[in-house]
Amino acid sequence: MVDESQMRSYFADGETPAIPIDADTIVSRSKARRRPRQFAVGTVGVLAAASLVFAGVNTFPPANDLTSAGIMAEDSSSRAESDSEAGAAESLLAPNTFADTETCGAIIPSQAASPYGLTLEVDLPGPIRSSGSAFGSVRLTNTSDVAVTGTTATVPDLNLTRDEVSISHSPDAQILSVTPVNLQPGQSLEFAISLDICDCTTSDTGGRLEPGIYTVSTSLAFVPNDATDGAAAEVRSSAATVVLE
Repeated sequence: MVDESQMRSYFADGETPAIPIDADTIVSRSKARRRPRQFAVGTVGVLAAASLVFAGVNTFPPANDLTSAGIMAEDSSSRAESDSEAGAAESLLAPNTFADTETCGAIIPSQAASPYGLTLEVDLPGPIRSSGSAFGSVRLTNTSDVAVTGTTATVPDLNLTRDEVSISHSPDAQILSVTPVNLQPGQSLEFAISLDICDCTTSDTGGRLEPGIYTVSTSLAFVPNDATDGAAAEVRSSAATVVLE
């Protein structure tokens, strides 16, 4: 490194300083700056893929398309770095046609699933009108006797069901951001939720719901930090009864 005294000496003598450039250091620092973003994108990809699998979506692009997409992403990562930083303040929501086409009318499991000792509970306080929106919370709790660490989506999937068929789903967009999970035994993480009270299966005729008894359930894809602990898994609540007035 050239210190300040050397720089002053060079300029006093009228010489142009020949400052050595360590290319390896520059490249390594550039990679280090990109690494956190690459990790975050990778985690989002795992969660998105897991969510599609758990939702029962089994139509995937051909392998050669996936390979081409990976190569294109690799080549464009450097060019897109500055663009991604400029758009960091924008919403992390992207259109998700599965919310409208695959989830609406789908059969939703009514049994709970608690991998890694994680449980989900949904709370939609009444009274709930048979039109408009309902607001509540979802609680993710570690019921095991060991700490659980990993990542999950920032917004849980929520389904209003009738005879185990989804008639309203939230969120209506794919969430491209993740939330860290670091729960000691007995600790919980709470999410705010909202749900449109309507019937997506009859949206062409207004989608209005009749007052009565329905059920609601929620799910989250969870990815453990340590791959040796296991693979991505779906945490799912049991179906809870709600009364629409």
